[in-house]
Amino acid sequence: MLSRYSGNLLVLLTFLIVVVSRLYIVGSFAVPLPFWDQWDAEGDFLLKQWIEGRLKLTALWEPHNEHRIFPTRLLSLAVFNITHEWNNLTAARLNVFLAASVPAVLIWVLVKNRALSGARLFILPVLLAQFSLPFSFENLLIGFQSQFYFLMLFTLLALILATFRPDHIYAKFGIVTLCLLSILTMGSGLLTSVAVLSIYLLHTLNSQKLSKQNLILSAILIIIAVTGFLIIPKIPNYQIYRATNVSQLYNALGYILSWPVPDHQLPALLLWSPAFIVIPILLFKRKLKPSDILLSGCFVWSFSQNLAIAYGRGQEMTEVSSRYTELLSLGLVSNAWFAIRGIQEFRGNPLRWAFLAFFVTFLFGHYIRFSMDMHDMRRNYRYSLIQTTNVCNFLKTGNGTNLQKPGNEIPFPDSARLRDLLSQPTIRQMLPKSMCEFSKP
Repeated sequence: MLSRYSGNLLVLLTFLIVVVSRLYIVGSFAVPLPFWDQWDAEGDFLLKQWIEGRLKLTALWEPHNEHRIFPTRLLSLAVFNITHEWNNLTAARLNVFLAASVPAVLIWVLVKNRALSGARLFILPVLLAQFSLPFSFENLLIGFQSQFYFLMLFTLLALILATFRPDHIYAKFGIVTLCLLSILTMGSGLLTSVAVLSIYLLHTLNSQKLSKQNLILSAILIIIAVTGFLIIPKIPNYQIYRATNVSQLYNALGYILSWPVPDHQLPALLLWSPAFIVIPILLFKRKLKPSDILLSGCFVWSFSQNLAIAYGRGQEMTEVSSRYTELLSLGLVSNAWFAIRGIQEFRGNPLRWAFLAFFVTFLFGHYIRFSMDMHDMRRNYRYSLIQTTNVCNFLKTGNGTNLQKPGNEIPFPDSARLRDLLSQPTIRQMLPKSMCEFSKP
């Protein structure tokens, strides 16, 4: 059992390791230049309107593609008003601390409840790998992607309250607030309510008791989830990416669940079976502890996110986009936890060591994909420098040919729209003065 001092030190080390690794990646591969959706959603529709005094309150939760990104917009406004510039690099650095808070909070809760000791400490390599390695560089390097970190944090906090304070009235208000924030953060934020419902279901099955107050809360959570679904914008251009049959859904889900192993589907069984096997057994034996219930909620949330991605992007999927990989993290950590719990529970049964296949597959996957991720990130950085050069040349000369480049050489898909934005005095005023220091000579 970890002492209080050792536990607090472990939480601090977890936070610092994630912060240092992510700050290094951001410092080495991110640039101040805004990228892609930032130009419209953040620059033109948010910050420019704020500066010109035209920003409406309702604009903070208006749709952005299939999402609402309310917390991301608030953060963007806060950062801009503090720094007085629209700097992607600053936002990306701030996101580092937001992302690092997720594993730190999880470790803190497990330590506080005396659940992290002995073999269970082996979840740490999985947790640190998921939050320190550069596989999610699309989120790491773009400051406007903070919605992923907000959603993970809101979900984890809601699951913690539901696990350790299921009957506390103030905790229930907190849960409802966090679930509402989740549906205003991302389209798949409705799944936070689903995961919390799974926690209350496990409480009920574990204790064989069902309170009226918890039934009312469950009804509220269902209403929030349905509301979250109904407010997702229906965008015709995105419909073509959806799985159209069970075969496509199954195929896409296989690739997603097999991550971090690339180009295969079989690893999905090794990486996600521990939770599917061990949770029902612990529930049947009435051995589900609060920490198990919390990690079960993490599993339900992450697995349901995988299902949503498989359905929404299931057309001929053969790999997982970098920006979606962080949604797998809590699920993989929970499977590591239940692999260890399975080994502990089935003492005397030699088959229990089969759960070690999770760790072998997980570490092998990250080992073989690390060089691939670094290659992709370096390529992305080279293009970022070229994009910065082209934008800075246009700002200096006003010559539109600097923006008439192949898609990867400008930071927005529409060169005419980009030229229009860069020609506006307010946008020019917002851009960081240090931006052109990152341009290629």
